[in-house]
Amino acid sequence: MPDELRVLTIRQPWAHMVAHCGKTTENRPNPTHFRGLIAIHAGAYSRWDRNGETDPRCRLAWRQWARTLPPLNLVKGAPHRDSIHIAFGAVIAVAEITGCHLWADGENCTRDELCSQWAVPHAYHWQLANVRRLREPVPCRGMLGLWRLPSDAVAAVRAQLEVTG
Repeated sequence: MPDELRVLTIRQPWAHMVAHCGKTTENRPNPTHFRGLIAIHAGAYSRWDRNGETDPRCRLAWRQWARTLPPLNLVKGAPHRDSIHIAFGAVIAVAEITGCHLWADGENCTRDELCSQWAVPHAYHWQLANVRRLREPVPCRGMLGLWRLPSDAVAAVRAQLEVTG
């Protein structure tokens, strides 16, 4: 892992969907030319996206993920900001940005067929691969756009990745 690590802040519950539920497309209003390893940062509690709470894809993925937990972890219903399983203001995973394209670009997405179940029309689709969630969230403040993770947080992320291989 590099000494410097770029970070993408994603509002919850979408960041949880990337880290735990197979969300491999991040929908953004702007493109990125960056390719490579990034940290996935879960946005602040106050930035909870209520649309994610009601989104059918999110609700289904949440239920499927909940079935993988030990029986004593009572996870019911839809993702909710007060769930003990949702982290805020912390790096929760790393992933690779492998591509970016605009909806209806003709090659990766068309008006009739999206590139991913997580893709939405009228957005740039940042393609994420090789997502590895962290055992423990690494707290830090988020920012807009791709930003650089402070060195102490990079060390904490690296330590977790080295343990899991």
